[in-house]
Amino acid sequence: MQHILQNPEIGESEQVNIDGFYGPSHVSSIIGSAPYEGFAATFRKPVVIAGFEPLDIMQSTLMLIRQINEGRTEVENQYTRVVSREGNQKAQRLVSEVFEVRQVFEWRGLGGVSRSALKIRDAFAEYDAERRFTISESNGTDVKGCECPAILRGVKKPTDCKLFGTVCTPDSPQGSCMVSSEGSCAAYWSFGRFRLDRLKEPAA
Repeated sequence: MQHILQNPEIGESEQVNIDGFYGPSHVSSIIGSAPYEGFAATFRKPVVIAGFEPLDIMQSTLMLIRQINEGRTEVENQYTRVVSREGNQKAQRLVSEVFEVRQVFEWRGLGGVSRSALKIRDAFAEYDAERRFTISESNGTDVKGCECPAILRGVKKPTDCKLFGTVCTPDSPQGSCMVSSEGSCAAYWSFGRFRLDRLKEPAA
């Protein structure tokens, strides 16, 4: 979340059009809601931890809109039946025992993000596939013309991408925003009401 707002690739003419964030429920069930508090205070962005069900999403959206309209930048937890402020402390201890933070990890569409992923500790090296097998590192590169990095940062919309709906579709995804069924482009394709004229069949 911090990297998206502070990405050095954002030009002076670009603006990150993100008013607030949904906190991921599956992650938050482990880490709790407290880790988001510093982010919300520093970047003045509201965060609502949302559950998975349709009503969860609707209620979380309402909570987020109310924060934005009222000028609040707090961390609210809609998914209280699973997520607590402290999180699952037993799970946190187990994760800390087996894993440690990587200095940098490359995320497709975002590039290298410092301290954004985990790796297996030396004590458990025998279970580490990266050490047991010869795995070559490869840098992820987006297809030329793909606007996914800008879409992930909220600088552009999927419909601003020239590949969207033509070269890039769910059946032939070109970028990470379309590869994932939860990606912005995939959601625009499946549920968007835009239906651009250029995507329609010409009238007979």
